[in-house]
Amino acid sequence: MADESEPEYGLVMPFVTVASKGGPHDDESYTAGYAMGMLDVTLASGVAKHDVTIRATCEAQADLLAMRYRYHSVIGDVGDEWVFATFTKMAEDADE
Repeated sequence: MADESEPEYGLVMPFVTVASKGGPHDDESYTAGYAMGMLDVTLASGVAKHDVTIRATCEAQADLLAMRYRYHSVIGDVGDEWVFATFTKMAEDADE
């Protein structure tokens, strides 16, 4: 019996084309691509500040997205698999 005090998580929208569901796509690559796509859309919107938790394996890609859209990124440690990231839009006239 599972400890009832431990939180459980689930997807709001399941990924049905991943290998664990019988599909052709590698689970980790698919979810990483989806997460970075969502980050791309968010930063492309020009939001002033965005806080998000991302997989540690996506740090380098997230930083490249930040540079693309002129955001300052601060990525810190949360755990072995996940990191907390803050993206702050740079002023248009700010030097890089």
